[in-house]
Amino acid sequence: MKYVFFLILFIPSSLWAQEPSIDSKPVLPWRAPTGQDRFLIELHNDHFMSIPDSMDTQVYSPGFDAHIMYDYPFSERSVFSFAWGYGFSSFNIHHNGSFEEDEESGTTFFRPYPKSYNYRKNKVSVNFVEIPLEFRLRTRGIRQFKMAVGAKVGYVVNVHTKVVDDDGKRKFYQVPNLLRYRYGLTGKIGVGRFNISGFYSLSPFLEEGQGPELIPFSVGLSLVLL
Repeated sequence: MKYVFFLILFIPSSLWAQEPSIDSKPVLPWRAPTGQDRFLIELHNDHFMSIPDSMDTQVYSPGFDAHIMYDYPFSERSVFSFAWGYGFSSFNIHHNGSFEEDEESGTTFFRPYPKSYNYRKNKVSVNFVEIPLEFRLRTRGIRQFKMAVGAKVGYVVNVHTKVVDDDGKRKFYQVPNLLRYRYGLTGKIGVGRFNISGFYSLSPFLEEGQGPELIPFSVGLSLVLL
């Protein structure tokens, strides 16, 4: 009988001791940022580092990127990771003339339009499939600070010049001596889903020695969708 009385006293006190406090908050373990920043789109402003004296470009020449990335943290608790992927990029320059080929030398030169020519749009658009590589830093927390440096290489899949004037819209699918590939350096910095991004090409726009030395670069805003 005394054992039954002991159990009656012991069991409620044990249950009461194991009941969690109402005021206590569970501490969740930090998880490595696996699978973040997988699908990105980017809107950027495209320009050349140096242009011929006869060439004028618009202040805003919009371009577009879209990439699917695969992210690999260095360790389970590391804030550093490596990422690679594939995607599409469109580089666009709004300007005041045309790229033409010299009949004798075969080189490319820029011919500005006459001032009397009335046009509403004139741009050259070069589209690439490309492979980006990045080394990434992401801080812990909900609103993560992010920074990435890397490079990308691409191959031209389409190039055209689009002209809109009083006669309508026309497209020309050739730029003489265009370099069919590009490679360069990339960088991103931002918070959460939004990043300021940049690209600097280490390869020229035209084949070396075949025209004016035009070095592309872009600055824009990238958005992480997944």
